[in-house]
Amino acid sequence: MHRFFIFLLILALSVLIGIKITIDPGYMLITWHHLALEMPLWLAGLILVISFILIYYLIRLIRYLLRLPKQWRLKLDIKRSKKTMALDDQRLFSSIYQKPQNWYHILEILPQLENKTWISKTQIQQLQQESYESLLSEEKYTYNLSSLESIWNNLSPKLKKDPLLLNFYIQGLIRHHEDAKAELLIIKQLKRQWFGPLVSTYSFIKSANPARQLAIAEKWLKKHPDDPYLLLSLGRLCRQKKLWGKARDYLEKSLIYDSSNSEVYLELGELFEGLEEPLQALGWFKKGLIRKDVLCI
Repeated sequence: MHRFFIFLLILALSVLIGIKITIDPGYMLITWHHLALEMPLWLAGLILVISFILIYYLIRLIRYLLRLPKQWRLKLDIKRSKKTMALDDQRLFSSIYQKPQNWYHILEILPQLENKTWISKTQIQQLQQESYESLLSEEKYTYNLSSLESIWNNLSPKLKKDPLLLNFYIQGLIRHHEDAKAELLIIKQLKRQWFGPLVSTYSFIKSANPARQLAIAEKWLKKHPDDPYLLLSLGRLCRQKKLWGKARDYLEKSLIYDSSNSEVYLELGELFEGLEEPLQALGWFKKGLIRKDVLCI
C-alpha cells in the first residue's frame, strides 16, 4: 500500500514541475569566446542527469574490465583446486577400498577424511575399528610381540575398552605365551562387561594353576548358566584336564543354546579322540566342518 502512495507522490511532483516549466521554463546561457549556447532550463537539467548516469555506468564498465583478468585467474585457480581435490578424493577412496587393504596406510590417512563430505564420521569410526581389528587379528599369528604391543598402545582409551579389539589382543598375547597377562586382562574385563567370545578365549590360556582357572570359570556359571561361550570354555578346560564326563556335558549343553558354533563340534571331536572312540570323533569333526562351511557361505 505504501508503494502506491509513493507512486502518487511522485506523480503529483511530476505534474507540479511540468506546470511550473510551462508557466516559466527559464533558460541557461553558456558562452565561450564567440560562441553562445542557449537552452531551456529543464533541458539543461535533463542533459545533466543523463550525463551523470552515463558517466556512472562508464566508470562501472571500466572497473569491471579492469577486474576481468583477476577474476579469470581466480576462476582458473578454483578450477585447478577442484581438480586437485577430486584427484585427492579418488586417491583416498582407492587407498581405502583397494584389495588387499593396507590397514597401516588406512590408519595414516584417516585424519584426511575428516573434512570430506563423501564419508560420514560414523563411517570413519567404523573404518578405524575395522583397521585395528584386522591388524590385531593378523599380528596374533606372527612371532613379533613388540609389533602387537605397538598396535595396542596406539589405540585410544575408548578403543581399548572395546571387547572385540581386546579379545584379538589377548589372543595375540596367548600365542606369544603371555598367558598370565592375558588371564588378568580377561578377568578384569569380564568384571566390567560380559563378552562371550572373550570367555571362550579364556580356555586357551595355559594357566600356571589349571584347577584355579577351572574354578573361576565355574563361578561365572552361577551368573551366566545359559551362555554357550562359557559352556564351550568349561568343556574345553575339562577336556584339557581329562574330565571327560563333565567336558561332554558342558559341550553338549552349549549346543542346546547355540548349535551354529563349529568350535563346539570340533571340541567334541577332540574329546572322543581322547576317549579313543575314532568313529564318534570323526562324526563330530565332520559336523564341525559342515558348520564352518555354512558360516563361510
